[in-house]
Amino acid sequence: MRRARIIGTGMAIPECVVDNDLLARCLTTSDEWITQRTGIKERRVSPDTYRMLLRLADAPDKEGFIRELYDQGLDGKIDSTLMVADLALEASRQALKNAGLAPEDLDLIVDATTFGDYAYPGTAAVLAAKLGLTTTPTIAMNQGCAGSVYALATADQFIRSGMYSRALVVGAELLSPFFEFSDRGRDMCVLFADGAGAAVLEAVEGADPPGLISHHLHTDGSVLDKLYGEMFGTSTFPPASKKKIDDDRVRPRMNGRVVFVQAVRRFKEVIVECLKANGLKIDDIDLFLFHQANMRIIEAIADQLSIPLEKSFNNIAKYGNTSAASVPICLHEAVEAGRLRRGGLVMMAAFGTGFSWGATLMRW
Repeated sequence: MRRARIIGTGMAIPECVVDNDLLARCLTTSDEWITQRTGIKERRVSPDTYRMLLRLADAPDKEGFIRELYDQGLDGKIDSTLMVADLALEASRQALKNAGLAPEDLDLIVDATTFGDYAYPGTAAVLAAKLGLTTTPTIAMNQGCAGSVYALATADQFIRSGMYSRALVVGAELLSPFFEFSDRGRDMCVLFADGAGAAVLEAVEGADPPGLISHHLHTDGSVLDKLYGEMFGTSTFPPASKKKIDDDRVRPRMNGRVVFVQAVRRFKEVIVECLKANGLKIDDIDLFLFHQANMRIIEAIADQLSIPLEKSFNNIAKYGNTSAASVPICLHEAVEAGRLRRGGLVMMAAFGTGFSWGATLMRW
């Protein structure tokens, strides 16, 4: 049997920390309101977002400041000081170092990013260039918060087939610049944050080798209007226009109640599916790594499936929802904290836009 095994992990987060009290100075909210509804105490954001928030917090006319920001930019500045590929690069270098490999040792890069640095090419191509690679194939995926699980499954299949032997899987997000930090955008701007996680996969063979065992992926596009974004999409012509901005069609959209219900339902279904496919029970799993969307969602899943919370590794309180970066960041921190025992079973599960969701089982 040939399968992919994770041999190195890494992560990267911006230095700028935004706690709930700073957000409370920018919009109508409070630390208590955010904590009770999400479990988030602070998150990391890009330097540009942080500088904007500090100015917004002190602005006497906050709505006027937001309008001016979208009309003219911040101080007329054009280029961002941090790109999503920069976070992907830092996480990738750390993962490669922990795997004892160089970029040239990679056969494939699979990246999951919601908003890339460019409309095209995808972040994977930008990352490959930053790693000094000029012929290594790349795949760019966009399943939102479920992206890293999809990316792991994709890389694993290339390795199982024998086409490639080593792959880099990255989940990288720079989401904070896309949200409006106002009462109108409150439901999303308090949740999402920036970061990147990476894992290096290598082929292993044997009767039942450690590594990625099975993947279970699903999508339901019939409810995509509950969590979506039109920025640069062909839902209007031309895709990018002043009218699209004036009609408020560029902000990401989310129906929080529907997402909550769907997430809990789909998480439960795919976890049960994964367990049944492998003849396992909840008690057989040593550690659950859930996408860090909302602590209330994680608690609801744990309650419905009788999963002890100590069997999951959660860091949403300090990082918020980093979308596709969430699961690989959790994986790296769990590895660093010694939460994964050799030979133990680990299940990773995520739910995101699309709606797309999935679960991956691996033996560490």
